[in-house]
Order: sequence, then structure tokens, then C-alpha cells
Amino acid sequence: MVSLSRQQAHALGMRAEDIAAQFMRLKGYSVLERRYKTPHGEIDLILQKKRSLVFAEVKAYQCQEQALHAVTFRARRRIEEAARHFIAHHEDVADYDMRFDVLIVPPALCERGDNIMHNLLGAFGVVHLDNAWLAGQ
Repeated sequence: MVSLSRQQAHALGMRAEDIAAQFMRLKGYSVLERRYKTPHGEIDLILQKKRSLVFAEVKAYQCQEQALHAVTFRARRRIEEAARHFIAHHEDVADYDMRFDVLIVPPALCERGDNIMHNLLGAFGVVHLDNAWLAGQ
């Protein structure tokens, strides 16, 4: 695998998040927050569909196994703490069902320029793993 500079990796991550957010909108989700930052950590996407709240980690990887390996135990704990922070500050969703998902965006989808609709034609290469982990595990 080719090593990316920090700036290139950041740009790839941002592009992957754009594609993942559009993909989830097509699936009927509303995007409540992007890059939600707390003292505990960051959540790439916070989504809602009906009374379900989804805290999603986005990974730009070709291989599903590598993407899941990149969501380490420590990263999951930080995301869970950030999710608790979000819920504590948004009482209107405190009684919603919640889950932790991973969205895997193949890097090739991120390299097609700024035309998101063009990318969405191939967005079914995006892998959506719902309930990727349970809190505390």
C-alpha cells in the first residue's frame, strides 16, 4: 500500500465522509452532525432514521478486514464516550435506539473528482456495517 502524506490522508478521509454521508442520505438517513468533536473524541457521522441514532465511523479502505482492524478497541471507546457526550447535550434523542456503524468507502470512489453524483453511481461499493460493535465490547 502506498503511504500517503498527512495532508493527502486528511483529504481522502474528508472525501470518504462526503461519499458516506450522501450514501446514507440515499438510504433514508438524516445527517445530524459531521466530525462531531468532544473532549473525549470525534464521531465522523451522526445519523438519524426515525427513532434510531447512528454513530458512524468512516474508513477509506479497499479491504473490509483492514477497515475493521483500523477501528481499534481504543477508537471504539473514544467514539462511545463522544456518543455519550452527544446524547447528554441533546436530550431530545436520549430515548432513541442507538448503534455504532462502520462505513467503508473504497479509495477509488474518492479519486473521481468533485462530482459526488458521479461517485454515487458507483457508491454501491460503499459497505455499510450496521451494529459493527456493541458499546463496551
